[in-house]
Amino acid sequence: MSKPVSIAYMVTFFTIIFGFAIASLFSPEKDISAIENRALGKLPDFSLEAVTTPRFFEEMNQYFNDQIVLRNEMVKLYQKQQNSRLFNSMLFENIMRDQTQHKPEEGTIVDDSRIVSNLVLINRKWILPVPDKAVHTSEIDAATANLNDAVAFAEAQKTETFFVFNPSRTISLMHLYPPYLQTDAYVRSRDYFLSKLDKNINVVDLRSRFDTFTNAELEDLYLETDHHWNIKGAFLAYQEMIRQISNKSSHFKGEPMSLSDIHVSALSNGRFEGSYNRQIHDAVDPEKADRTMIYEPKVPFTFQHFEVINTDGKQTIRDFSDFYGYKSGQSPVSYGTFFGGDRRKITYENPKAGNQLHVLLLKDSFMNPITPYLAQSFQKLTVYDNRYYPEFSLKNILASEHYDILIIALHDDNLYSQNYSFEK
Repeated sequence: MSKPVSIAYMVTFFTIIFGFAIASLFSPEKDISAIENRALGKLPDFSLEAVTTPRFFEEMNQYFNDQIVLRNEMVKLYQKQQNSRLFNSMLFENIMRDQTQHKPEEGTIVDDSRIVSNLVLINRKWILPVPDKAVHTSEIDAATANLNDAVAFAEAQKTETFFVFNPSRTISLMHLYPPYLQTDAYVRSRDYFLSKLDKNINVVDLRSRFDTFTNAELEDLYLETDHHWNIKGAFLAYQEMIRQISNKSSHFKGEPMSLSDIHVSALSNGRFEGSYNRQIHDAVDPEKADRTMIYEPKVPFTFQHFEVINTDGKQTIRDFSDFYGYKSGQSPVSYGTFFGGDRRKITYENPKAGNQLHVLLLKDSFMNPITPYLAQSFQKLTVYDNRYYPEFSLKNILASEHYDILIIALHDDNLYSQNYSFEK
């Protein structure tokens, strides 16, 4: 290679390397990645003490990875390559998979599967996370210790307490994974979690109901491109939750709403923006994804008082119809736009409930579709999502106002998240 050509190569190489670095430094810093649904790395604080620690360089590396110019475009290009038929990492497995013994109740016949950015795309329809095969005992120990302490305090305040375990999508749809990705770690984690709870805790385990369904029936209860259940799955969980709490409670006796109280339709047009699909640049066509069911009470919900406090602490909505439900012609739609999204606090007051019970609900996003249905059973339902409450204290809340019942409802793949930080 001649010297001029070598110089040209070197100049081109350094121009690309330093050009990206300089452009990244002068580009506005981004806070979040909507595609990946996570916060992006920030420039770490400089100090003599900081630069002597490995953590500083790890944070600096993460900062440059997250803030590099054209990052989203490069991620999109990489994901397209992963999702192409030519580079499909599961190509031979798909060809060799035996379909001869498949029965309808066993669910979807998987004839195409691939991994795209740590997500598993099945038949270009279902999107699932690459499963974790470890049982994180130390994290679960810390979470259950917090839960045990919270329940003991609530019971000491004469507040009857229930811990509701909602069936997660990952466990319910494990049969969709290629065999080498299937794992019992989620079930073992869930069982370990339950074994660490104090024996006197009232556990409302909805898995007992969901375990009666076939694989095909379970697929009908969850969204295809999002990490949540659909309204059919949520409504079944609501019904079972009310029945079990009614059977166990010394305060509450009641029946859930039935499907005959509901007008059922389906999403016929418009884009559905699934949380997983968004992360891989709509690998499933949003115009065809999740033609999900829509439930609308035949007698519309009305509340004497309704209030929403957003994640930033500001009051946003007072009209329930502006908060919850599908609006005709709406597009795009998502789990959040259907069911109100994550909020710091929601208050429902329903004098038609037929009792004087004040109920406190701590929950994760799996409960979003259910809260207005639960509110039909109690005079007052106060809902907190403590992930969005920077100074949350369950003890202060219980000490400042009496609640007859406390319900802590989380899904059974949520075993050690911020939801278990009951005292911040």
